[in-house]
Amino acid sequence: MVFFIFPKKMKKAILYIVLLSLFTNCQKKEETELVRVKNQYTLAIPKSMSKVDYLHTDASLQYQNANTDFYTIVIDEPSDDFNTLVLQEADLRATYSPDLKGYALLLKNNISNTLKKGAFSAFEETSINGLPALLMNASGEVDGFIIYYQFGFVKGKETYYQIVNWTDLKRKKDHQKTMADIISSFKELGKPKKKQS
Repeated sequence: MVFFIFPKKMKKAILYIVLLSLFTNCQKKEETELVRVKNQYTLAIPKSMSKVDYLHTDASLQYQNANTDFYTIVIDEPSDDFNTLVLQEADLRATYSPDLKGYALLLKNNISNTLKKGAFSAFEETSINGLPALLMNASGEVDGFIIYYQFGFVKGKETYYQIVNWTDLKRKKDHQKTMADIISSFKELGKPKKKQS
C-alpha cells in the first residue's frame, strides 16, 4: 500500500480547494417571488427581475433584469382558437396538428423566420405540474445580437401557454438553470366558480 505525503503548502492548497468547492455547491438558489396573473396562473420569478410592459404586446407577464440581460414573458391564448384555425385552413392542416405539438411547431417555425443562423433543439416532451408540456431551446441572431432562448409550451385546460426566457448567448451559463426553474414553476390555477343567484 502506498501513502502520499503532501508538503504543508500543498495541504493548505488542497484544503482551500475543498472549502471553495463546498462553498460553491452550498450557495443558495436565487430568491423568487410567486407572481399570480389574472387569477389564471402563477410563475416563480427571481426577485432580481422587475415587472415591465414593453417586451411583447401580447404577453400577460413580462419581467426583466436589464443589468444581467435576462428576460421572461408568458403569452397565453385559448387553445380552441388555434385548434379551430388549423382544422379550417387546409394550408395549416397539411403541416400542423390541432394540439400542443402543432401549436409548438407553428411557433418554432415562426421564430425560425426571425432568427438569423438559428439553431433549435428537438422538442422535449414533459409534464409541468400535471400539465402536458414541450420544452425547446434555441439560439440565433436578432438585430445584431446573438440570443439564447428557452421555451416552455404548456397545454392548460382551455389555454396554450408560451413561457419564453432569453438572454445574450454569452450569458447562457449564468441564466440557463434559472430559466429552466422559471418554466418548471408554472402552475395553472382553477377558475373561480361563478356565484349562483
